[in-house]
Amino acid sequence: MTICYFDIETLQTTDESIIADIAASIKPPATYKKQESIDDWMKENKESALAEMVAKTSFDAMAGSIACISWAFDDGEIFSTSPVDTEEQAINKFYDSIRQAAKDTNHGVIQFCGHNSVGFDIPFIKHRSIILGINPPPDIKKAFNSKPWDSLDTMLLWDTKKMVGLDKLCRVLGIQGKGDFDGSMVNKEWTTGNKQTVIDYCKDDIMRTRESYKRIAFI
Repeated sequence: MTICYFDIETLQTTDESIIADIAASIKPPATYKKQESIDDWMKENKESALAEMVAKTSFDAMAGSIACISWAFDDGEIFSTSPVDTEEQAINKFYDSIRQAAKDTNHGVIQFCGHNSVGFDIPFIKHRSIILGINPPPDIKKAFNSKPWDSLDTMLLWDTKKMVGLDKLCRVLGIQGKGDFDGSMVNKEWTTGNKQTVIDYCKDDIMRTRESYKRIAFI
C-alpha cells in the first residue's frame, strides 16, 4: 500500500451572478418590522454581510474553486501545482501524478490521507472534477466513494466525535504548527499575487499531515 498525502487550498467565487443571488438573499433579522428600521439595518450591514457570505463560498464546490493542490507519496518529495496553473490544469496535474504512481509496481494500492479530507478535500475535488468534466484516476475515484471509517483522515483517526484543527493537533503532538498564516488568508494572498505563499503553506500542510498520521498510526 502507498499513501498519498494531499491537501487543497480553495478560493471564493468571482461569479457575478452567484454574488448577485447572495446579495438578494440578505435580509435583516425577523425582529425588524418597520421599513425604516429595515432600511437602516441594510444600509449598515448589507455590505459586510455580503462579504462574509461570499467568503464562505470557498467551502462550497458549487461556487468556489481550487487554487492549488499539494501531495506526496509515502516519505517522498512534496509536490505542488504551479502559480500559473488554471484550476483544471492543477487538478489534471495531480491526477497525472496519481496515474504515474499507480503504474509503479512498488506503489500497489494507493490510499489518500489528509486532515478533514473526508469532510472537505475529497468531496470538493470530486465535485470540481464533475463540474469541469475531468475524469479522475481509479485510485482516487475509489476514495471518492469510500466510507469515512475506511479513510486515512487524520482528524477522524484522532477522534471521530470531535473536530480538531491540524494546527492544534500538531501542537499537541509536538509537530511544527502553521505559524502566522492560516486558511482565512488564502483568498486575499492568492488574488493579490502572492500565490507562492499559498502554495508553500499548502505544501507545509502535507508535512504536518504526514507527521501527524505517523504519530496517530504508531509508525
